[in-house]
Amino acid sequence: MSFTVNQLGPTFAGGAFAAEFIGANLHEPPSDALVDAFEEAMARYAVVVVRDATQDDAEQIRFARAFGPLELPPHMGMKPSAMKVRVGYGLYDISNLDVNGNFLPEDSLRLIFNKSNENFHTDSSFNTLPTKWSMLSARVVPPEGGDTEFCDARAAWEALPEELRERAKTATAEHWLWKTRVDAGKMAINDEMRDAMPPARHPVVRTVPDSGRTSLYLGAHVTHIVGWPRDDSDRFIAAINSHIAKPEFRYRHQWRVGDLLVWDNRCTLHRATPYPVFQQKRDMRRATINEYGPEVSSTTALGIPPPSPENASPY
Repeated sequence: MSFTVNQLGPTFAGGAFAAEFIGANLHEPPSDALVDAFEEAMARYAVVVVRDATQDDAEQIRFARAFGPLELPPHMGMKPSAMKVRVGYGLYDISNLDVNGNFLPEDSLRLIFNKSNENFHTDSSFNTLPTKWSMLSARVVPPEGGDTEFCDARAAWEALPEELRERAKTATAEHWLWKTRVDAGKMAINDEMRDAMPPARHPVVRTVPDSGRTSLYLGAHVTHIVGWPRDDSDRFIAAINSHIAKPEFRYRHQWRVGDLLVWDNRCTLHRATPYPVFQQKRDMRRATINEYGPEVSSTTALGIPPPSPENASPY
């Protein structure tokens, strides 16, 4: 079987970084040829969409596992009775719908998380697990809004002014899940939540092993630069995040039903765009994979016992 990769959008500084992948039948187990071709496309572009994938949950999980172990959604030690979910075990629910297909209430934890994700961020940067890709499947899309914007942090690194580049090379950032939730003023964080999802530290500059390209690694989950004075840290983070988010490094994805959009968390930032969450339904389901390691959630990795698989996540 042959595959075709078509560039999406214009060529930005550092090259194009979004494409569509043609010729994949995701209703069948992925062949070695498909895996190799898709890995090559991701190394070049970092954001790749398979059109008309129309996967079910099991097919989405099977495709994800062909590229790495699943990063299971964090359960945060919550009791199963508080965590009933509407998607397959191992997937994140990125919708505005409850288990009955109705709109979520205004105080829903998932709506709060979704609203926070309207800031440019990278998935799972707050984990110590070695994150790789996210794969978002569009089951229902609203007629307006709900797009996803991406920034190419590789091209941003290549265009970074020399002074900032030298400072970034030795900087380590602390990333915290609750940062954007607290910033939005929607949540009060207690000690149990802090213990379940503590911050993680990562270098600000990293090399993506698949492509060999250097990338910046920041985003909205970053609280501070380790060991720097707070004012200096805040100015640096704001300058880097503003630089990455420049229009010349962006691609905006307008969703179609059946899209499976895959992005590399190690070298892109993304954000959701608003839509009327109490008037229009949006059903999106995400698989996230790691580079290597066991198939585990970040909370289980910290030693917090998981609930039963059928009720495994608040997402």
